[in-house]
Amino acid sequence: MRDLWSNRYVSVILGGAGAVFLPPPARLWVLGLIILLLLRLWLWRPQDFSGHLSKPEFILLAAGIMAGFVYGLTADLNLPRPVTIDRLSLSGVLEEWRQGEDAFSGIVRIKHVEKSGQGSTDFGFADIEGRKYFLKVYPGSDGSYPEGWKRVQPGDELSLSARLEQPRSPGIKGGFDLRLYYAVRGLSGSLTAKGDVELVAVGKPPAAWRLRQQVKQVLVSWGTEDRAVLEGILFGDAGAIPPDVQERYRKTGVLHVFAASGSNVAFVFALVWGITGFLPLGARVGLASVALVFYAVLCGGSLPVVRATMLGIAALLGYLGRGKVLSSRFLYLAAGALFVHNPLVLKDIGFQLSFAAAWGIIVLSPRLAGLKLMLKLPLTVRTAAASTLAAQLATLPILITVFHRLSLIGFFANLGVLFLIGVIFEFGIVGVMLSFSPMLAAPLFQASLWLLRAVDWVLGQLAALPWAEVLVLKPSALFWIVWYGGIGIWLWGHKKAIFVFEVQLKRLRRKAGALVEEIATPGVHAAKVSSKLKVLAPKWKLVPLKWRYRWAAVVLGALLLWSPWNWQHELVVTFLDVGQGDAVLIHTPGNHSLLIDSGPQTEKFDSGERIIVPYLLNEGIGKLDALIVTHEHEDHIGGAKAVLENIPVGWVGVPDVGERLYNQEWQENLLKLGQAHRLRAGDTIELDSNVFLEVLAPSEILANTRSDANNNSLVLKLNYQGQSVLLTGDMEMEEMEEIAGSGLNFDNSFFKQPHHGSKYSLDQTWLDQVHPQAVIISVGKNSFGHPSPEVLHYWQERQVPVYRTDEDGSITLNFSEKGAEISSVR
Repeated sequence: MRDLWSNRYVSVILGGAGAVFLPPPARLWVLGLIILLLLRLWLWRPQDFSGHLSKPEFILLAAGIMAGFVYGLTADLNLPRPVTIDRLSLSGVLEEWRQGEDAFSGIVRIKHVEKSGQGSTDFGFADIEGRKYFLKVYPGSDGSYPEGWKRVQPGDELSLSARLEQPRSPGIKGGFDLRLYYAVRGLSGSLTAKGDVELVAVGKPPAAWRLRQQVKQVLVSWGTEDRAVLEGILFGDAGAIPPDVQERYRKTGVLHVFAASGSNVAFVFALVWGITGFLPLGARVGLASVALVFYAVLCGGSLPVVRATMLGIAALLGYLGRGKVLSSRFLYLAAGALFVHNPLVLKDIGFQLSFAAAWGIIVLSPRLAGLKLMLKLPLTVRTAAASTLAAQLATLPILITVFHRLSLIGFFANLGVLFLIGVIFEFGIVGVMLSFSPMLAAPLFQASLWLLRAVDWVLGQLAALPWAEVLVLKPSALFWIVWYGGIGIWLWGHKKAIFVFEVQLKRLRRKAGALVEEIATPGVHAAKVSSKLKVLAPKWKLVPLKWRYRWAAVVLGALLLWSPWNWQHELVVTFLDVGQGDAVLIHTPGNHSLLIDSGPQTEKFDSGERIIVPYLLNEGIGKLDALIVTHEHEDHIGGAKAVLENIPVGWVGVPDVGERLYNQEWQENLLKLGQAHRLRAGDTIELDSNVFLEVLAPSEILANTRSDANNNSLVLKLNYQGQSVLLTGDMEMEEMEEIAGSGLNFDNSFFKQPHHGSKYSLDQTWLDQVHPQAVIISVGKNSFGHPSPEVLHYWQERQVPVYRTDEDGSITLNFSEKGAEISSVR
C-alpha cells in the first residue's frame, strides 16, 4: 500500500491479530521476536526495494505491530469467567425485547442482586451487577407465559428470578464459541427466567423500538412466514423465519440479507444516494452517513449493523477524497477503532466477513470492473457484478473455513436476486417511515411482499439444483497464503512481482555461493561447487512466461493436495462433546476413520448436523470407513441420518439383536438398515495395521431387563500395541454379568463409563476387574442425575482420574509407540 496512514493502521491491526489468535504459550515468544525486530531495524540500513518507505517509517510500522500486539494481549480480559447459578433473584433494566412465537427474548442490565441459590459458590454479586445478559423466557407446558412477561417493554425496571449462565469455551474443536459471541456483543452470558416478573418501575421504550412495533402492527394482517422474512430483511430479525426458508437462503448464498449488515447498509446507501443526486457531493455523503446511523439505531444498535455502518461510512468518506486509497484508509481506521473498543472483535466471524467484503468492494471491484469481459456489460450490471464478485473473492477462505460449505450458485443468485431484494428493502424501509399511517404504508409493504414471493420462488428453484451447495474440508494455511497472495500479486502486478522475485533469487544465489566458498576448502573444490550452483540455477529468461505460470500452478497444486506435514502417525480416539449422548471418533495411523455412535437428536438440535459433520470437515475427514451404532436410543443413533446424508460411509455396523432391529427407533434413524453388518460377541474388525476392534457383546439377546435396549448394546474393545480402550455403549448390570461370564478379557487401559455414569451400570464386582489409567464419561445437561455421585465416588476411591465431556469438552486419547496421552479441549 502506498498510503502511509493505511500502512500504520494495518500494522496495529496485524499486531493485535497476532496476539488474539496465537495460543497463550506462543505469545511471549512472539513478543520477544517483535522487540528484537525493533532493535534490528534501529541498526538497519535501507536496502533496495524499500520504495517510498524510509527507515523511520519501517521503525514506526514495527512499533505499530508491537503496540497492537501488547494491546491484543488484553483481549481475554473481556471474557467473563464461566459460572452457572441455578436460581438468582435480581432486578434490572430491560434494554431490548422481542416476543417471538416460541419464546420471548431480550437484553437486561442487572442493577442489583438480592440472593442466589445453588451453584453460586465463590462468585460475588459484584461480578454480576452492572453487566448485560441475554434474557430468555419460555412458555410453560400449557403454552402460556408466566405472569407479567407479556406486558413488559424496553426501559422497564424488572424484578425476577432466573438461572444465570456465563458459558464455557466450546467443548469441541472448531465449535461455535458462545462465550466469545456474547463478549464481542458486550454481554456476559444468559438469564433464563423462572416464574413471574414484577414491574418495579415503568420506563419509556426507545423510539426505534416503538417504530418497529408499529411496523409489526401494520404487517400483522399478512401471513406469518411472509411477515417474518420481510422483518428479517428490514431489521435483521431472523428469529421468526422458518428453518426451511433460512435453508433456501443459505444454500443460495443469500442468507446474509437477514443479518442487517453489509448488504442492508448498501441498500440504504443506494436509496439515499439516488434521492440526493441533485445535491453537492459533500451534502450527499453527509446525508447518506446520517441515514446509515439512523438505520443502525432502527435495528436496535446490534453489533453487526453498527459494525457495517462504521465500515460503510468509512467507504463513503472516500468519495470526498475522490479516490479509493482514502476509502481504504478510513476502512482500516474503522477496523482499528473496533479493535481498540474490544480486541476480541478480530476473532468475530461477522467482523471478519464484513471487513473482507468491504475491502473487496473498495479495492478489488474497480479492477474487476475494468476486465475485458466486464466492459461488455451495461454499467449498472457491471458495477453490481464486480462488487458481488469482489466481495465473494475476499470472503471465500473465511466462509469455507468456518462453515465448510460452498454455494456454487451464490454468485449468480446474489447478482440476480439482490436487485430484487434491494427493491424489496427500499419499498419496505419507506413503508417503515410511513408506518404512522397504515393507509400509506400498506401498499408499499404489499408490493414488497409480492416481490418477496417471487424471490422466494426463484431461490427455491436454485436451491433444488444438484450441487447447488457442496461441503468443503477445512482448507490448509497454504490455501490461505496462495489465495490472498494471488490476489495481492494481481493487485501489485504480476510482472513487477516476477521481477522482484528474480532479483531476490539472484541475490540469494550470490549469498549462497559466497557461503559455499567461505565454508569449503579454498581452491578447486570451491570453484566446482560454485560452478555447479550456476549450472543448476534456472535460466528464467529462457523460459516463456506462460510456462512459468503453468509450472507455478502445478507446484502449488501439488503442495495444496500433498501435505506430508499433516500426516498422522498415531492412533487417535476422540470422545466428542455432543451433549447428553455418545459419539466416539477413531482415526488410525493409516488414515482410516471410524465413528461409533452419533450423538442425540431432538426437535431443535441434531448433533450429527450441528457437531459431528462440521467437526469431521474441520479435521479434514471427508469420508468414514464405517459408522457403528451401539443401540437404538436417540442419544446414540440420533445424528446418524445427518452423518450418512453428508459424509460418505463405507459400511454401517449394528448389534445382532434379531427382531429388535425392526423396531421404530432403528427404522426411523438409520438409513439402509437392511444393508448393515450385524455384529456379535467374538467378531473382530481390522481397522489398520495392529489396530483392531473386538466385539465383547451382545452374545445373546437379553430380554426383560431394566432396559433391554441398553443391555443389548454393542460393547467394543479397541486394541493397539498392547493398549486398549473399552467402549461400553449403555450397558447395564445384566450385560456386564454376561460379559463377565463369557470368559473374554475385558480389562483395559482406558474405560468409557457405561450409560453416561448411570448408577444402573455401577457393578462394583465387575468394575474391580478392570484397571484403567483413566475413565471417560460422555455426558451433558440432563435430568437423570448423570453421572451419579456413587459412580464418581467409586473411581475417586480407586484414585483413577475421571474425565467428563460436560466439564472438559471433547476428550482425546493419543496412542503412539511411546505410550498414551490424554487431553481435552478445555
